[in-house]
Amino acid sequence: MVMKYFTFICILAFLVVPQVASAHPETGLLPDAIAETEYKIVLEINPKDIATRTKLGMVLYRKNKLKEAEQQIVEALRSAPQDFDAHDVMGLIRLKEKKLSEAIAWFQKAIAIKSEDTMVHHSLGLAFEQTGQYREAEASYRRGLEVNDRLLRKGTNREKEKERRNTLLSALQGVQSRLKTSRGGI
Repeated sequence: MVMKYFTFICILAFLVVPQVASAHPETGLLPDAIAETEYKIVLEINPKDIATRTKLGMVLYRKNKLKEAEQQIVEALRSAPQDFDAHDVMGLIRLKEKKLSEAIAWFQKAIAIKSEDTMVHHSLGLAFEQTGQYREAEASYRRGLEVNDRLLRKGTNREKEKERRNTLLSALQGVQSRLKTSRGGI
């Protein structure tokens, strides 16, 4: 009885407290297994909650349940065809499935909707890098760093953006090293 009451309070709090949907939706402090269950419950109550559906898609992606993740994202896009997060997560799904040209297309659609997101540029760079398009990957990482710089100057998500900057710098160094190696080997 106490557990049912606690679950009800958690769900009620989740529904009442405004949720911010960000790029690469995160579950916060909840472990993915719990987040998956709670998001499914929320969607039973409110099936049109696109932000929660996209977060569920991200959790399923992280749990390697790619077909289920895809189903959630397709449903989100059916209701909100211009949802940045849904396009971004679909790109991540395709990237993990090694459907690289599809991943690139999804990330490019996401960027067309909202270009001021650091990690979507990183993800696009990864997809380009995996296809051997190192120049395009380098350009994507550089654009991500430009976005990152603007966000840091604004003070937006300062700690996360500092981490993202390091991720982008590392990726940029890696692709530049590959470019040097490929030029040296020719």
